[in-house]
Amino acid sequence: MTLTTRWTGDHTSLIKSLSPTVAAAVLGNVFIGSDAMRWFKELRSPAMQLPLPGFMVVGGLYYASIATVLYRSAATDNQRAYRLALVVLAGNELWNVALFGRRSPRAGFLGVLGFSVPLSLLQIAVRDDKMSLMALSPYTAWVIGYDIPWTYQLWRHNL
Repeated sequence: MTLTTRWTGDHTSLIKSLSPTVAAAVLGNVFIGSDAMRWFKELRSPAMQLPLPGFMVVGGLYYASIATVLYRSAATDNQRAYRLALVVLAGNELWNVALFGRRSPRAGFLGVLGFSVPLSLLQIAVRDDKMSLMALSPYTAWVIGYDIPWTYQLWRHNL
């Protein structure tokens, strides 16, 4: 492989990873306007709820991890992982629509449960790629250990 071929392949993988990640981050956050944030701040929060800056840090780390998985999947031609990563990316943004767009803690909880299915399938699809596995595993653990219990408690506190 020549340097030109390698750069073209890396460049293509970079575009295939950053384009959907940036688009999802921008479009998904359209539903979190000032009215939605006001609504969210007025909810009864569970004791385990992070402060808003904490959610922003987790969100940034999530986008970095999913971009890494997309890049590695494109670079290694792992089509299954690439497609699943796109589904996870879309599912994460749909969660914003469920919670903030619908202003529904119940929809947020049910959405994160549904989201955990493609996320689990993606976790399996990247099991042979150590870098993708290291990038995705902390986020998967976060969803299972924090997001599911937090959204459940948020829903129950705001019936």
